[in-house]
Amino acid sequence: MSYSQKLRKLFPEISLCWEDLLLLEAIQVKYLPDRVPKAEFAILIHEYPLIHRFLTQKYPPIASFLSGLLKDHSFSEDPQKVEESCMEALWEIADLIIYNKHPEVFDEQAPLRWELGDINSLVSMDGKTIADVGAGSGRIAFLVAPLAGSVYAIEPLQSFRSFMKEKALSQKVSNLFVMDGTLDSIPLPENSLDTLITSNAIGWNLQEELIEIERVVKQGGHAIHLLQSDMEQDNTLHDALVKAPWNYRCLEVKDDSKLKLRYHKLIRKA
Repeated sequence: MSYSQKLRKLFPEISLCWEDLLLLEAIQVKYLPDRVPKAEFAILIHEYPLIHRFLTQKYPPIASFLSGLLKDHSFSEDPQKVEESCMEALWEIADLIIYNKHPEVFDEQAPLRWELGDINSLVSMDGKTIADVGAGSGRIAFLVAPLAGSVYAIEPLQSFRSFMKEKALSQKVSNLFVMDGTLDSIPLPENSLDTLITSNAIGWNLQEELIEIERVVKQGGHAIHLLQSDMEQDNTLHDALVKAPWNYRCLEVKDDSKLKLRYHKLIRKA
């Protein structure tokens, strides 16, 4: 099953249109070259030049990639072929669109689920200063907030940050603080955290991310990375995390057709 088919199955009530691409933020546009189906996306930006201009203005370095798509791929005059190609291009990156358009749907329906015990069994959250970095809709942040002293939910997308702020207000969660930031640029001082947690949010800029984690977590604090993937796929992050110099330990749990991985490290500083 292709990724676009998985997303269609996961979010059957969602409808997409080309204008949804105008919701993308610069950090999302940055990673489109690694995500879009190239032939289909070439047809989409050829059919809708506004999208071409928007993406280039939002993240100028993508201009050469888009120009290359238009140069390397042919275009159909068949309206049905154009429509099918555009929808395939949209659904292959539908998760990025849904993050912005329907954060509440993502929070409710996305399949990645962790229990408090999955985290608290590694290290106690009681009274601690915690950060959930790359927080998304804040599932981990809200999960640990009842035990923690303070929780920083750090997320680069405005849509998710607004969602978390509204949820914290409605649920009267007073110890959760939402911040703009990324895992390779964490907006917190050195040695300010007892525990840093990520959930399928590590690996975009791995070495810089791991350096930042060591900077913000206290001596004797903890770093935890929760990952979930199809069992038949290789975990490309595994070797980098478990080997020197980072030396995380990995605990595996099989959950239906998924492999749930918990990477844990006790931070020791020179």
